[in-house]
Amino acid sequence: MSLFAKSGLIAGVALAVSTLAARAEDVTLRYSNWLPAGYALDVKVMEPWFADIERVTEGRVKVEKTPKVVGNVASQYDVVADGLADMSLMVASYAPGRFPLIEGMELPFFGDDESKRSPAIWATYEKYIAPMNVFPEVVPLALFQTGSFHVFTTGKELAKVENYKGAKIRSSSPSLTRIIELLGGTPVTKPVSEVYELASGGVIDGATTPPDALLGFKLDEVLNRMTFVPGSLGATVVIVSVNPDTWAKISEADRKAIMSVSGGVVAKRSGDLHVVETQTAIEKMKAKGMTVDTMSDEELAKMKDALTPLQAEWIEKAKAAGLENPQEMLDFFAAQIKGES
Repeated sequence: MSLFAKSGLIAGVALAVSTLAARAEDVTLRYSNWLPAGYALDVKVMEPWFADIERVTEGRVKVEKTPKVVGNVASQYDVVADGLADMSLMVASYAPGRFPLIEGMELPFFGDDESKRSPAIWATYEKYIAPMNVFPEVVPLALFQTGSFHVFTTGKELAKVENYKGAKIRSSSPSLTRIIELLGGTPVTKPVSEVYELASGGVIDGATTPPDALLGFKLDEVLNRMTFVPGSLGATVVIVSVNPDTWAKISEADRKAIMSVSGGVVAKRSGDLHVVETQTAIEKMKAKGMTVDTMSDEELAKMKDALTPLQAEWIEKAKAAGLENPQEMLDFFAAQIKGES
């Protein structure tokens, strides 16, 4: 074989290897999407984030949304863990009891300002929960909160604590379930996607949900009265994760780049968005003629008194799950929200 031919062969092999290496870094993440079309969280948080992922990886990693949810809404953690989709947004509380440490950040009265509470969730997760590897089957890219929880009903007035007795209220988390129980109501644990049917069929008297979700899922057509709880009844912690085998296909440099636009960046984006979305939703409700009640200081004090067992109960669960000092975590979370640490 001539020297020229050998040189050409070597160059061809090198080009092929180079091409294969480049292709090995090109990954499309199939994202299981279950949020309604036009929903603010999807349009203003998720889609810009996906664009950021493509930008910082120079197009080597793209996110492609599925036309409909893979599996069902409550099973998204396992959908990703099993590789049925590469990536998804999961509501932690839709798997009650499975992630007890996350529940501490869903407790009530830590504040109703999402712009402060959402970044505090990521900071607390990084410091106290991530080292305990609570999501071993997936790779978490971000934890954050959506809107803060208040109460909506088909007409029942719940600005007075005594009125919760016997009320059938939709819950979406262990914390909210316990809140409803302690107030004398009957919790009905269902995803937000099922609330419309439950309320329209008279199965529930109301639901705990963020105000923007009420409008986003068109629940204002069946729920027409809101009780605003100062400090909020808590918040939903959501996790966006990636299948570990898919994550391993992405180069180390691109994984690092992706994390630079994930985590706390996404938490802040969601928090800032939901402050606006919550206020906008309340104003739209009022404009539609919905009744919006705010709990008085007296009634709020009664509610807090009734819900005193909540933190102590969570601390015991957290200890059983292996967290050495749960109160320290709650104190850190509260300090982050207040901007004290």
